Amino acid sequence: MNKIKFILSLLFLALFIQGTAQLIPLDSLRKMHVYISLEAALKNPGDVYRLDLSKQKLKSFPQEILTFTNLNELVLDKNKIDTLPGELSKLQNIQILSIGSNELSEIPECVLKLKHLKKLNLSNNFLDIIPDNIDALAQLESLILWDNPITFYPNSLEELKELKVLDLLHNQISYSTQAHIREMLPNTKIITSTPCACQDGE
Repeated sequence: MNKIKFILSLLFLALFIQGTAQLIPLDSLRKMHVYISLEAALKNPGDVYRLDLSKQKLKSFPQEILTFTNLNELVLDKNKIDTLPGELSKLQNIQILSIGSNELSEIPECVLKLKHLKKLNLSNNFLDIIPDNIDALAQLESLILWDNPITFYPNSLEELKELKVLDLLHNQISYSTQAHIREMLPNTKIITSTPCACQDGE
């Protein structure tokens, strides 16, 4: 009986370590294997820290991704995805999320619940606002939003104290709005096109 308890204790400890040792430093993460096939990744779900399903003609978010509990980097660029599942917020170790060149019309709430997110790319979508609670992403270092028809930039942007880069290139932004964004984020590199004599987003 004691032997069985010992084995069970070891199994529990292994599961505990696996469940708590998933967040990888970005320098180390860059050296890890990138899965580019969902089929291959599903054969080793516990080993999937980086997944890149770009240019795979995806029309919806693959639910199988939710099984990769160690996922630190997810890239879904150049697909046709227009929504993300709320369950994405359970993958709390995601630090890099890139869904550029898709068909998203909003920044989903599930993304704003990814507390360890450092790099977010939502470029070339159909976003018209940055939500007020964008400051929930307290660790965010890079926010890429170029080529979106954004009409609203909340004051909560100034709470992103770790933000190093904000890319708004090719977005139609008025002189006054650009000045306000720079005032809110004096220590952030802000990339924009020439200000327009227009309303934001037009």
